[in-house]
Amino acid sequence: ELDATDAPLAAAVAAAEADEGVDEEFLTLEELATRVGVPAAMLQLVVDAQLLVPRRHDGTEMYTAADAEIISGATALLGTGLPFNELLDLARAHDGATRATAERAVQMFDAHIREPLRASALTDDERAERLVDAFRVMLPAVTDLVAHHFRRVLLDIAQAHLDRVGEHAELAAARLENTRRIERPGRP
Repeated sequence: ELDATDAPLAAAVAAAEADEGVDEEFLTLEELATRVGVPAAMLQLVVDAQLLVPRRHDGTEMYTAADAEIISGATALLGTGLPFNELLDLARAHDGATRATAERAVQMFDAHIREPLRASALTDDERAERLVDAFRVMLPAVTDLVAHHFRRVLLDIAQAHLDRVGEHAELAAARLENTRRIERPGRP
């Protein structure tokens, strides 16, 4: 049901996760579980909660090496002592907020970019090209902005909490780590 303007955008959205020119490795849930050393049943809980979203590849739900990296990071969190159920609850809450933010972002894109382009006197090809160009600018920019903001808010809240409850040695170690991060160029 896509028109000539929307079809290239749909293709750009579908291709956005894959790196251009790189063959991506696709894994079944069982292969992913084996790779990361996590029981498939545990990963299925994460999938059922919509926190691990498979990609469609040749009509089958598959996972990628990027998913394996993320799961390895989550496993590291569990290794720090965070309980699985509480981490899963936190992830569900984050997912709800993320989905609401993404819905709003898509609505803004549609209202302020797509619809004005569709109403313009440009040819279908020109509209499609500008639409895809806007998407290719916005996706990484929005992703970076959201990640940067979350990191800063998390660090701010963690510091405020530590200031309230931390002991002298903890506060000194946190200040030293904060200085190291600030002094490293290229780090968010």
